Amino acid sequence: MKRRPGPRVENPAGLCEDCVHARRVASAKGSQFVLCELSQSDTRFAKYPRLPVLTCPGYAPRISTARQK
Repeated sequence: MKRRPGPRVENPAGLCEDCVHARRVASAKGSQFVLCELSQSDTRFAKYPRLPVLTCPGYAPRISTARQK
């Protein structure tokens, strides 16, 4: 049985894609996960949230130095 490809997602991690609290972690087998560092101090946040994250009370956008003048 073949799986049909779903719609292409521009930001597969959702809000985590540019959040200051998110960190990408790679496993020994090459899989990649997003670690929410807020989970270390606040139990409301999952250590490895289900993606894509569409709403999050802890979201804080990362400020890119390329955008600053």
